[in-house]
Amino acid sequence: WIHAAVLFDEMSAPTSFPCGSKSARGSMNGVDRLSSLSDDLLHHVMSFLPMPEVVRTSLLSPRWRNLWYSTPFIRIDSQDFVDKRKLENFGDCLLLLHDRTTSLDEARISAHCVNDTKCSVWIRHAIMHKVRLLHISGSLSLDRTAIFPSRHLKTIRLQSVMLKHGLFRPLNYDCPVLEHLELEWCGFCDHEEVSSRSLKVLHISDCHLTSGLLICARNLTHLSILDTEIGGIVTSDLSCLVTALISLIPKYFHHKYTVVDHHLHLLDGLSHATTLELLAPLHEVRMGSFLFLTPMMKHAQCC
Repeated sequence: WIHAAVLFDEMSAPTSFPCGSKSARGSMNGVDRLSSLSDDLLHHVMSFLPMPEVVRTSLLSPRWRNLWYSTPFIRIDSQDFVDKRKLENFGDCLLLLHDRTTSLDEARISAHCVNDTKCSVWIRHAIMHKVRLLHISGSLSLDRTAIFPSRHLKTIRLQSVMLKHGLFRPLNYDCPVLEHLELEWCGFCDHEEVSSRSLKVLHISDCHLTSGLLICARNLTHLSILDTEIGGIVTSDLSCLVTALISLIPKYFHHKYTVVDHHLHLLDGLSHATTLELLAPLHEVRMGSFLFLTPMMKHAQCC
């Protein structure tokens, strides 16, 4: 209870009902039916609230006092705070006070005004809490020090993140159950490799590759690369690939044949896909030769 006061100091005035009101008790006749629900159901109710409001539920009654310690989710959102210092202190205390025996179904960190080191610490704490879904967004730069080995992490979503050299190494070798990786509006600082043996779904959208990217995840079944800026993408050993959605039309690029030429090694590696949707300015001769090399393909849509 005393620990919660530390978090309250970092939060703005509550915008919800006063804790003593009938609406907060969830009843008009003095009977608190909401508090009689199981912890799992109450945690589900709390999941619809911003994280500062989740912590404030500890003021409702003794039944709610410690519930927020064991929520199966953690959310740190810069939009919930005006003051950067309060955001950082809230994030630190939230992760330190959260029940370590409770595994996290998800951790969402939206840190547009937090430095890279602080965010990396939060990510490591989330992984220590056995998080299964990790969603990171913000104007951040992350390297390999942000990722701890994990036997629980199954899904990673990165948005608006600069991916420094070495970040993919722990993802490839130290996360043996990672199945789903999404990269949106991210930048690649150097040549990288995605070679996780457990990865099944890879989504890359609106990313900027200054160098090259090798995709050689042998158990990958679904691949989508959408409107990614020019960079050499090479695919290899995708023998389990079922569907591929590829869009090679950068929004501000007009030299159409150069777009295709720069991604020939990407197209060559898609021969195992049974379904391909390709959006690219291909001329008939090249498209014809590409389809000839993919006898396993059952469905192809080209625009």
